[in-house]
Parts: sequence; structure tokens; C-alpha cells
Amino acid sequence: MLDSLRAVYIDSIALRPALEKRWQQQAKATGDNELLAFVAIMSFYGHEDKNPAEVDAFLDKINKAYKELPNLQAMGYVVCAQKYFEAHRNYEQAFAVFLEVEKLMELHGPGAITGYAEYYSEIAKAYYKFRNYKKSIELMKKGQPYTNRKWDFYNNIGVCFIELNNPDSAIYYLQKALDATVEQKMPDINRTITLGNIGYCHYLQKKFQQARPLIQIDLDGALRVGDKGLALGAAIPLADIYLTEKKWGRANALLILARKYLAETNYLLKYEKYFLVKSKYEQLTGNPQLALVYLDSAMRDVKRSDSIFNSLLVMRAQQRADMKTLTEEKQKLDNYKQLSRIRMWALVAIFASAFTAFLVVRYYRNLREKEKKHVEELKRTMELRQRLSADMHDDIGSTLSSISLYTQSLLMLPQPDVQKNILEKIKATTQNVQENISDIIWSVNPSLDAMDQVLARMRAFGADMAENADVQFTFNAAAAIAHLHSEMDMRKNIYLIYKEAVNNAVKYSQCRQIAISFKIDQDSLCMTIEDDGTGFDPKAKQAGNGLVNMQRRADEINARLNILSHPDTGTSIVLTLPVIG
Repeated sequence: MLDSLRAVYIDSIALRPALEKRWQQQAKATGDNELLAFVAIMSFYGHEDKNPAEVDAFLDKINKAYKELPNLQAMGYVVCAQKYFEAHRNYEQAFAVFLEVEKLMELHGPGAITGYAEYYSEIAKAYYKFRNYKKSIELMKKGQPYTNRKWDFYNNIGVCFIELNNPDSAIYYLQKALDATVEQKMPDINRTITLGNIGYCHYLQKKFQQARPLIQIDLDGALRVGDKGLALGAAIPLADIYLTEKKWGRANALLILARKYLAETNYLLKYEKYFLVKSKYEQLTGNPQLALVYLDSAMRDVKRSDSIFNSLLVMRAQQRADMKTLTEEKQKLDNYKQLSRIRMWALVAIFASAFTAFLVVRYYRNLREKEKKHVEELKRTMELRQRLSADMHDDIGSTLSSISLYTQSLLMLPQPDVQKNILEKIKATTQNVQENISDIIWSVNPSLDAMDQVLARMRAFGADMAENADVQFTFNAAAAIAHLHSEMDMRKNIYLIYKEAVNNAVKYSQCRQIAISFKIDQDSLCMTIEDDGTGFDPKAKQAGNGLVNMQRRADEINARLNILSHPDTGTSIVLTLPVIG
């Protein structure tokens, strides 16, 4: 309701005294303190002759008397800020008050502050005048969802993007403004203004053929309604476009018109653009000295309108607002300290909590130290395994390779049968030792702790053995097994049990097929090795074929080894051990 009354008051200048009197009587009759406060704000707004001291006094009243009425407090702040900004040009104080309005709106939101969108628009305009276009865009975007004046917000956002030399974003919002003129059935001048702004975007992009008709529409519309500022804004870029087309007469006519309106409106922000285009005109028409004079004027205007001082004013206002916030926080802290002194029992609770926290921290710190030592121990073990693996590979491996090569060289020479047999045994033994050393190096290498590496080596060994003996070989493993972690002892013993079983099947069972399978069954890993060979009696063969070693290796890793075999029925060896995640 108050927003409607405010709109009536602002639009009805002649009726303001009567409105104030009527509303004041109504407020007193009904005891409506909110309406009384509203009348006071409107009365202050309606008197343009308020001096700075009176504005300061009214601002102090708003701070103290309207704390419980955030909607009216925001309204009063905006009125004071407008007085500071427009009437007294105390920009620093104006921005300080605008910052208070922002804080109120962020705290209470559009539900409590009925002029939410309008106030953001008002603050955005102040930042626009100070050439802080990014801040202006940020504020208008906050207010835009809550306004009925879509065209004003979209058009102003587009203009800010123009000033930031971002024509693509500007066109996006200006197109929204153009749509708003249709949706809200706005006067034709609004559409004309937006088309002119879109034309100016094309002008910045040097798309002069697209820009010229739109800016011309803007100029014609401005002249039709007598808006000299709008006409000035259109005449300057349009003159520049005609210069690119070498239409000197049209360009000069527009520059004369622009100069006239500059003198009548004293629109300082346009001087810089006017002087640049005028300088270009004189240069192109053969007056370089005069062109230089206008260029110097443009440079002086740039310096005069430099936004550094403006930014400093805004910064000082922000600092003042921050200092006020710090003072409020300090007051809260003092109150808290006083309350703490009164309630001494709180100190006891805090001490007890702190002591408990100390014990907890100490416990977890000790636990972390233990874990750290354990990790370091594991790291040292891994490094030792890595070094051992490398040393065995480089030293012992190379030595055995040399022995094998020397033996092969001797075998290639004529030798007595006895010596040849001995050399053959040396070669076979050396190769066997090389293979065993390779298995040991593989088992201690820490980079192979994943089960997928174990499966790959098993598959390769089994396939190689079966291929050499012309035996069909199948190898199946559940996908989940590849992701299991394998400790060094487990990896080594599983592999050696597997190797012994496959070796026995190939060499002694006379089998035609060997099937290997790995699966997980109720948190246990099961490895099964089956062949269709001649089979044997495990009890009768226990002393041979490595069965004792296989059982010992299974015991070392807490696994269960079952050997099922009978003569002429093949053999099945099942190793079951707990899963390691």
C-alpha cells in the first residue's frame, strides 16, 4: 500500500501538501505509526531546499527510530542518498547510504522491502554515473526479477555492456528490452531508444550498414519528441559512419547538430566522443592542424572524466561502511565478554571441554604417529623389496645368463660324450635356476601387488607349458579377482603352488586338457586346477611330485589345499584362502 501512496505523492507535485495533511490525520486517528513514519519521509523528500545538516539529522533519525521498520528505513535511506547525490553532490556520503540500503535488502529480501527492484535500480544509476558499469550491471541483475519495468532494467544493462565495449552481451539484453516494449505495450520512443542502442552496438562492431538505419531511427525519434540528450547520443556515431562513407556534408551537419545540443545540455560524458569524431572529420577533410586541436580536447576530456577519483569516492564510502560494521562487531564482542564475566560457570564448562579436547587431540595425534611409523616401515619394506628385486635381476640374473651362454658356446664345439652330457646338465640347471630366480624377483617386486599381475603371469606360464606339450589349456578368472590386493607371501606361494600343479600335469599325467579357474566364494578365493590325465593315488605319491611343498606353501598363507585324484580319472587341485581386499 505504501508504495502506491509513494507513487501518487511523487507524481502529484501540486497536491503534496494536501496529501501530507490527510495522511497525517489518518495516521493519528488510527494510531498507525508506520503511516506516520511514511508521511515524515515523503515530507522530507518533497522539500528540495533541505541543507546538508538537515539531511544528516534526518539520516540519524532513520538509523535510530526506524530500526523495527526495515521497509521504511530502506525508503528513508534512498531519499537521503538522493539528497546527498543530486542536491549537495556529497557523493561519498551518498554511496555510504546506498551501501546501507544494499545491506538492508540483502538481510530482509524482496518480501520485506517492497521497493526492492526500484532501489537496486536507483543505486545502479549512481554507479553508472561514476562509470562503475560492472557494479551497475550486478545491481540491476539483482533487482530485475522483481520489477514490472522490464524494459528499463534490460535496456540499462545493455547500455552498461556497451560502455564496457561488450557489444555481444549488450545486444542480448537490448533484444530482451525490445521484446519488453511489445509485451508491455510501451510508447514508441522506448522502442526507438532500444533500436538506437542496438545500432550503436553494430557501430562498435564496425557493422556500419546494419548500424546506420537503426541509429537514424533513434535520431528521428529523439528529434520528434524533442529529447536533445538522446539526439546527441545518436548524432555523434551517425556522423562517424558518414565519415567512413565519405559523405562529408551529412557528417558535418550532424556534428553541427551535436555541438549545438552539447552547448544546450552540457552533457559532459559526450564531449570526449564528439571531439574524437570532430577531429577525424577535420583530418579527413584536409585540416590536420584543426584535427590536432580537437584531438587534444578529447584527451583533456578523458582526463577530466577519469573514473579514478570516482572509484576512490566509492571506496571511501565502502571503507566507512566497513568501519561501521567493525564497530558493531566490537560492541557485540564487548557484550559477550561482559556476559562471560557474569556467568563464570561457563568458564568451567569451557575449561572442561578444552581439557577433553586436548586429550582427544593427544590421543589421535599419538594414533597418527603410530600410523605414520607403520607407513614408514611399509615404505622401507617396499624400497627394500624393490632394491632386492633390482639387485637380483642385475647381478645374479646377468651372471646366470653368462654361464648359460658360455655353456652353449662349449656345446657348439666338438666334445667327448661324457663332457657333453655334463655341459647339458649345467645348461639345464642354469636355466632352471634362472627361472626360479625370475619367480623370486617377480614375487618380491612391490609394483606387482595387484592380483591382475598374478593372474597375467599364471596365464602366460600355463599357456606356454601347455603349448609346448600340445595340451589344450583354458584359464578363467572372475572379474572381481583382478582388483584384489596380493601380499608378497600370498602372491609367491599361490604362484608356486600353481606352477608345481601345472608342471606335474603337463609332465606326468599324460593329459590332453588342463582347466584353470579362479572365483570368489563366500569371502574366500578359490583356485582350481583340473586335468583329464591318468591320475594317481595322493597317499602313495605324497613323498614325490612336490606335493609336500605344495601343502607347506598352503599352510604358510593359511590356505586349505585339497587334492582329489584316482588312477585313470584325472586330477583336481583346489586351493582355498581368505580374500584380501
